[in-house]
Amino acid sequence: MKNDERARLEKNRKELSIKSMYFNRYLLVRYVSALFFFTNLYWLISLLMSDSPLYFFPLILMIVLLFSIVEQVKMFGNHTNNAKYTKYSFTILFSANVLLIPFCFSSYFTQLYPFFLNQEKSKILASVILMTGILLTAFILYRLKRIEHNEDRHYQRIKKYEEVIN
Repeated sequence: MKNDERARLEKNRKELSIKSMYFNRYLLVRYVSALFFFTNLYWLISLLMSDSPLYFFPLILMIVLLFSIVEQVKMFGNHTNNAKYTKYSFTILFSANVLLIPFCFSSYFTQLYPFFLNQEKSKILASVILMTGILLTAFILYRLKRIEHNEDRHYQRIKKYEEVIN
């Protein structure tokens, strides 16, 4: 191999490495998006199987999450600090979880959660799951804000790596 080719390969390797590091700033966001997507998919399937008229609720949340997922995929080729659709998606998920808590203690409980028995323990469990979703979405929104302002630890590592290789 010639020196020019080696230099070009090394330069491409470094660029890909930095690109991957910027993409990985959103790794936890992608995992949590997948968690919410598949949770809502399971919920949708159970509502459809029980002929619940409220099946549209998880369906809408899944569609909202798809915008976030598409944005995350596009970020590999086109890095940005402002994950606008992801932020909107998690804000909607946060609001949905907050709005669903009162329904745990209403007559809609069995229509929203057909896989739970209509008992006080089940209602409390559903509320705890929703509160966990609230905390998780709040954490992701906080993380997105830190990434947007380059205040995350991963950004500092990227800058140190860029200094070392340049």
